[in-house]
Amino acid sequence: MPVKQELTQACQGQWKTEMFKAPCERPDCFAFGCCCICCATYKQREELLDLTGEPYVCCAGLCPCGPLGQPCSDRMPWLCCEVCCCSGLALSGNRYMVQTRFDKMNTPCDDCIITATCICVCAYQIAQCFVDLPDGLDLCVDLLVMSVQGCMHAQQQIEIEEVKKNGYQGMSPMIMSALPPKQQSMMQQSGFNNGGGGGYPQPTAYGGGQPPYQQNMGQSAGGVQVKCGSCNKVFGSPQRGVTVQCPFCQTSNNC
Repeated sequence: MPVKQELTQACQGQWKTEMFKAPCERPDCFAFGCCCICCATYKQREELLDLTGEPYVCCAGLCPCGPLGQPCSDRMPWLCCEVCCCSGLALSGNRYMVQTRFDKMNTPCDDCIITATCICVCAYQIAQCFVDLPDGLDLCVDLLVMSVQGCMHAQQQIEIEEVKKNGYQGMSPMIMSALPPKQQSMMQQSGFNNGGGGGYPQPTAYGGGQPPYQQNMGQSAGGVQVKCGSCNKVFGSPQRGVTVQCPFCQTSNNC
């Protein structure tokens, strides 16, 4: 899915692992993405939404047109339908979310791999309209797509786990300004427009008279940052006054 040039230029961060190296770094994630892309994409989107505290939007806002650009009150059954009916677009939505929320840009090698795969698939589909192609060629194209999907999933998962270790600091103001107007409006209304370095304040523990789950939250237009009392990791919550589960250690925290 093409992204406008301004947004591409706004993403300047480097991936922890390049796409072609991801299968060697995380063979488990690569195999999961290859063999079960629907479940892999679903699990990864759940992690991303828990980590950022954002509401579910179809394809992570990659196609913000009509009802597809509106946040849903619940992830189910919409996320399940998305990953089952449009698994490739759902995976691209995960990548779009990782790149815009965590400030990651594609390397020339990443772009080459993705573009070459798209060209091969399109060329095969067009050729089928004019000549009979052997079934083996169809299998080769499917294997190529599955391999690239596994690489993308593994690369994105490595980045998500890195953010989990260090805590999510919010979206860069430069990236926010480059988002489509509908997405900017959605992020501002939901309160998830804090940028890295200028976003939520760093959590600190309360004094001895405070509850044992120790947390400190920053709030902007309804979005809050929560510090888990068990693992001390920081994650997002859509609002105050609710019990949320830590995406890192699964401990329940009040906010």
